[in-house]
Amino acid sequence: MLDLISSVTASTLRSWRGTRSVVRESQPENILVLYDMEGCPYCRPVREVMTELGLDVIIKPCPKGTPGFWSEVEEITGKHQVPVFSDPNTGEVVSGSYSIIAYLNNTYTKDAATSEPSLPSVSKLAAGVRFAKGIRGRDSNPPKMLLELYSFESSPYSRLVREQLTELGIAYVLRNCGKQQLSDQGVPWLRPTFKKYVPLPGSNRAKLLEKAGKVQVPYLYDPNNDRGLFESKMIISYLNNQYGAKQ
Repeated sequence: MLDLISSVTASTLRSWRGTRSVVRESQPENILVLYDMEGCPYCRPVREVMTELGLDVIIKPCPKGTPGFWSEVEEITGKHQVPVFSDPNTGEVVSGSYSIIAYLNNTYTKDAATSEPSLPSVSKLAAGVRFAKGIRGRDSNPPKMLLELYSFESSPYSRLVREQLTELGIAYVLRNCGKQQLSDQGVPWLRPTFKKYVPLPGSNRAKLLEKAGKVQVPYLYDPNNDRGLFESKMIISYLNNQYGAKQ
């Protein structure tokens, strides 16, 4: 319970940035890549904007204390620092949260505006209440095929799963499911609509409904075992049992 309360507090400190999303007609031809550390206060604003822009992205975790994907970061930037963003559609590699956010806004927005990046101290405070979760890595046996996570940045339950994926150094496809309409608000069993809930066509929420039968995050799909799971506790247990290093 304390874990969830601190996750809610972290989202509150960030003013629930990374909740709403623009309506995106299509994704970039080639999926974007973000070298990331979930608990890093400089990575968080980038993920918030990616939710708000409704962009899918491959997350390549770079936790402290384990290899993760640090070798790739050092190869393309010459530095040991995240966030680093790679766009295979343009060939651009961008480092640093402000530079990445500026690039995303210039490249992948039309008329929609994203949240202004807040002071780094606010993001650091949000990271602090999570007690350094999603920062330090541990031994694992990563899967061969990329996992797929349906999430949005401010979701307190989804954050717990993303932290676990970072600590295990497991790369995954992040399917951002930001809220795009009034009926997306609220929890799955209490939405502000008297009609049957219908997500916007073509959205990741619509794809999740088709894939899993309901719209609820987090949802993890593992193509290595053809298994899909809801509920953060179940997902975390699965990740530990399936991909945590056996003692």
